[in-house]
Amino acid sequence: MSFQVSPLYREKHAHLKVDSSKVLQSIAAQHLLPVLVGEIIRVAGDLPVLFVKHSATGQFELVALTSLEAGKNLLLKDGQWQGMYLPRTVRNHPLALMEDANNSEQLLIALIESSPALNAVQGNALFNSDGSDSDYLKQKSEALTQVFHGMQLTKAFCQQLAELNLLQPQTLKVMMAGQPQEIQGLYCIDEQRLNQLSDSEFNALKDSHALPAIYAHLMSLQQLQRLSLLHASAG
Repeated sequence: MSFQVSPLYREKHAHLKVDSSKVLQSIAAQHLLPVLVGEIIRVAGDLPVLFVKHSATGQFELVALTSLEAGKNLLLKDGQWQGMYLPRTVRNHPLALMEDANNSEQLLIALIESSPALNAVQGNALFNSDGSDSDYLKQKSEALTQVFHGMQLTKAFCQQLAELNLLQPQTLKVMMAGQPQEIQGLYCIDEQRLNQLSDSEFNALKDSHALPAIYAHLMSLQQLQRLSLLHASAG
């Protein structure tokens, strides 16, 4: 799910262009895609949305499952996204945000230099000939700012669920090639625990506008059957 990023510098990257037709190649082998809380409802129309626990920080992250096997993305076919909605974190590739090493409160525009979408010939230029930011870069910078705010809301959403002990490890049992398989390392909201919340706890979720995202997550689990069918059709 993670890429190696480096700060974007005019001097170093002035010659680079972004070939939009190759952006999706970056997620061809990703079975988990980051999702923002504000887009759960739309993502849930295509994919199951679950939670994973970061091994280093212990914090939960929101993800969409694109395959029942690591290293595959069943929503890509012939380089085209087969879903109705593409998660926002994917759209800005190969641009991203990273923390300034000299100031933890400062964010920098960063570049995933290994991206297949980067080249020196074809696509959207990052900088104009005079060294100024291109319109493409300005647009993506604004989009990244919006994504950052979405990430902050998503972090708060996951933290609230964790504090209420609503996130429980879930072993998903699916049929693969006619054989039962188990998928571990994922977390789901515990419906029984959700129904047992006190009035004040439930109202806190309501007041933070978390309920639509919670119900969308639970409904999205039905998409696991779709992934099983996609695996079967993929052979």
